[in-house]
Amino acid sequence: MSIAGASRSFTYAPPKQTNRFKRLFSVSITHNYYTQNEGKCPDFRVTPTSSTSQILASLGMAFKDEGAGFSVFFQPQDLGNILKYLRHEAQDPGGRNGFWSRLTFLLSLTNAEFIGVTALPIQTTQSRANLFGCNLDAHRRDSGGPPDPVALLSQGDFMGAGALHPVVGNDLNLTVPAETRRVIVTDISGAVVIPAPGTEPAALVSTGVDAPKRVSVDLSDLPYDLYTISLQGKDGEPIEAPTYPREVLYVPSDGESMVLLDMLFTQPTPESGGIYPIPPMFESDPPLSATGELAYRLPFDARHTYWQYYIVSQVPGSRLNDLRIDGSDARFEQDPKPVLLPDGSAAILFRTSDLLPLRQKSGQRFHLTGQRRDASGQNNAILVAPLPVAPGTPVWPGPVGESTTGTSEMFVYV
Repeated sequence: MSIAGASRSFTYAPPKQTNRFKRLFSVSITHNYYTQNEGKCPDFRVTPTSSTSQILASLGMAFKDEGAGFSVFFQPQDLGNILKYLRHEAQDPGGRNGFWSRLTFLLSLTNAEFIGVTALPIQTTQSRANLFGCNLDAHRRDSGGPPDPVALLSQGDFMGAGALHPVVGNDLNLTVPAETRRVIVTDISGAVVIPAPGTEPAALVSTGVDAPKRVSVDLSDLPYDLYTISLQGKDGEPIEAPTYPREVLYVPSDGESMVLLDMLFTQPTPESGGIYPIPPMFESDPPLSATGELAYRLPFDARHTYWQYYIVSQVPGSRLNDLRIDGSDARFEQDPKPVLLPDGSAAILFRTSDLLPLRQKSGQRFHLTGQRRDASGQNNAILVAPLPVAPGTPVWPGPVGESTTGTSEMFVYV
């Protein structure tokens, strides 16, 4: 059936290009403690700092926490505005040219066991020290084959103890040498941020003739980031003291953060290393086709510990003889004397002479063999296979001088 005048032509109209987001870069967080899901680490909640949230909003960009990492998105039609912003911000307060504009993110721990299973000093507390990462250090792992498409956000293969810095809050109280006349605070570009241009330096309080001085520095007007504190003498000459210059991380005082991550948009100076989502801007604006998704990875290494097995007889008056632990690629040494446990029972202690990695699902397989001689004189064969593997918690301190290792204890009743 046809109806006169009712014929219509229907065509598909593609969505408008506006409000379409493209990923500028992504950061995945990995940890080789996690043996599943490609080692993705779910132990952090990621948030942009307040100053970064303002930058994202002003440039029409978006942030997304993806559980084991995060992504930053931009709208392609706004790329020109982003490049103009970077050029406008290229002059720092010290008058030096450089593209130091960056996005800063705080990674807060959601897993209380993270420090225990990670190759960090075992006494690390996030209220005193945080890790700092930046794409100034980004590099691709050299495997001898094709270039790795993912850039590592660490100075080496993993984010480790070398990236730890003391954390400070709004008020920074310092003790400085007697000859100090000025306290200088600079950001990662080397620009002086305290004292701010046109302001007086922080007042130094003398504690006596030729005695150290005290000074209080207010950081509250600065964005959360890594800063360097240095000292100057009477004529502006730098002063080198046992703890100066020093780097500190200014982070929220709630003690929740564990990592502060700086992501520069583009190479700040021609001499800078690193890998950046926007190509260098020293000569001209990068072509639109050159600005695309860049994948980074923030890698963590699992703690290696010495494993200790305490073998305890469940039969009163019995003796354990000819005990032996075998399996995998580790050697165990038996202590010559039994160890008295807190409950009064005696245990035979076996220790590894090698460090073994902690894993969510360990590949280590050990078995215990031996004899238990009862009070009646009867011998019973012992076979425990497999022995339990080291848990993620608790992890006890390792030998003196090995702060990034630890000790894992397991109790086996036979």
